[in-house]
Amino acid sequence: MDLSRREFVKLSTVVAAATATGLGLHTDEAKAITASLATLLVIDPITLSYMVFGPCCHFCPDKLIVSHYQPVALCEVIKGGGDTALGQPIGGLLSVGVDNNDYTSMHVRIWQLPEWAIDMAMAYQSCKLCGVEKAKSPNATAVGMLDICGAGANLLLSQALSKFNSALPGCFPKLLYDTEFDPTWNTGCRDIGIASAVGALTCNTFTSNVPIFGTELCIGTQWGPLYPRQMATPQDNAAIAAGIAAYRAIHVSGFAVGSFPFNASMQVGKLQQTSPGVTIGFQPGSLILDTQMRLYPVSLEQIYTFVWWVPVTCCKDWDEIMGMCTPTIC
Repeated sequence: MDLSRREFVKLSTVVAAATATGLGLHTDEAKAITASLATLLVIDPITLSYMVFGPCCHFCPDKLIVSHYQPVALCEVIKGGGDTALGQPIGGLLSVGVDNNDYTSMHVRIWQLPEWAIDMAMAYQSCKLCGVEKAKSPNATAVGMLDICGAGANLLLSQALSKFNSALPGCFPKLLYDTEFDPTWNTGCRDIGIASAVGALTCNTFTSNVPIFGTELCIGTQWGPLYPRQMATPQDNAAIAAGIAAYRAIHVSGFAVGSFPFNASMQVGKLQQTSPGVTIGFQPGSLILDTQMRLYPVSLEQIYTFVWWVPVTCCKDWDEIMGMCTPTIC
């Protein structure tokens, strides 16, 4: 899809306005984000699922196989503009209202978690983990080829993300996706195009229960039947609507834009809410995650955070697993 001049100008304005908010461009904001990021990570043993197996090879008995889920990305679901979960939330020109019933105007920023933040959250013992780099894997799927609607937007979106990240100081988390940079976020055109291309004109209960691995037209059984990239949700609970928006952003950035370097499949990863309430990480749209999220009150600021976890396996030294780690300093 070719972007019109109006859409191009709108995207340019979004980039300029996001930069103007100073998010990550000044010392004070940098300190605020540094202080806030680690507090939004909660490493619990159930979500982590840490397991140690036998030696990596016959000739390396001191290196053991480690398998666990690795936290890789933080999703902040916001109203828009200058709103943020990282530091002090502020109202900006791009902030938008939220419908009391459909919550159709939520925006999402996805940040790649830096190793220093994970280390702080684990009391400086993150050397026992495989690490974020080991968790990277391509999203091999046909969705990108079928996303005719976003073909023009993806290039501009990638350029906007590159410029934004180049302006951030060192040690800052990398911005992987921002819905305010994506002119297709509030149109639903990605869903319509992909669903039509694969012959699934509607997302119904049957297609929710029989997902196509990787493509996954629908979000689970509890949060569906909905398209992963669908703009609106009929959920009357703001936290659940925020969870849907978070996974929708992961799905778009992973399978359509290609800016999410981790496995974005809901059959593989775990979604964990970390504010305003903390849950254990489970599959998006699952009954157990939905139940946990409903135990907490909704955010009066309409700001939520979620962490995406993916499985990873690597070899670790015995001393790293059983001993004390050296703190990761940015």
